[in-house]
Amino acid sequence: MQRFFIAVIGMVLLTACQHGASAAPSPTSSQSTQAVASHQFTVYDTTFYAHLDLAQYGALKADIIYEGRVAALSGQPVRHPNGRPTTELVLPPKDSYQKLVRQHLANPGPLVLDYETLYLTGTPEVAKRRFQKLSTLLTWTREVAPHKQIGFWDLLGNTSRRYYPLGRTLAAHEDVFFPSLYTSPTDSKASWQHRLDQALAEAKQIAPGKPVYPYLWPQYQGLRAGQHYMPSQLWSYELQACSKATKAVVLWGGGPHDTSNTAWLEALKRFLAHGS
Repeated sequence: MQRFFIAVIGMVLLTACQHGASAAPSPTSSQSTQAVASHQFTVYDTTFYAHLDLAQYGALKADIIYEGRVAALSGQPVRHPNGRPTTELVLPPKDSYQKLVRQHLANPGPLVLDYETLYLTGTPEVAKRRFQKLSTLLTWTREVAPHKQIGFWDLLGNTSRRYYPLGRTLAAHEDVFFPSLYTSPTDSKASWQHRLDQALAEAKQIAPGKPVYPYLWPQYQGLRAGQHYMPSQLWSYELQACSKATKAVVLWGGGPHDTSNTAWLEALKRFLAHGS
């Protein structure tokens, strides 16, 4: 499979440079609000809140490999083991990487690859180099996890339109997209819904029919972790909107669990029990 990636990359980059940006997705407000045919909706859990296990309420554990842990295999400086390296990720030794992957296969949910310094942006040379790294890491992962659902975290939302052909090549070997739908303090229901619509439209443009599992976080992005949980009404809206448009979501969050603010958890428990 790796030889295939390398064989097509020259043609893909040439096409990208010749044609420039692809047409932008044109989501409509009805796209994600349109009810999906009856299906089982799954909430996957990659949170690490202290003393809080969402599995007891019906969420399924999933696994995530953070870029910092991959970088450490090569001795590359990292900000934090669960964070990013200080420079673009260096490919580690294959055996060490596959050992790391095997350590992240215990849970029943999908395997998320969070490699944020390898987004398909920048010059054609940079995009080509990152594409080759992503394709190599995906191949190595698939070799030791052939039956897992595998996909890259938020690569869908961080691929320049001129590199959509590269994204399509990678997507052919991913099982699912994991776009970040974290909420900013300025988001309303309408603005957040618009971002969900955009993510679904982009996924359809890159790989029609590919499952999309949005990543949700009950806290506001950009504010001090553990200090600002979003209102339960907005949190409930996001869960319900995803259940109408997708087959699953993945939850993230961590650190000390603020037991004085459990509205988000109560809303999640109601959703998992009753879908509302």
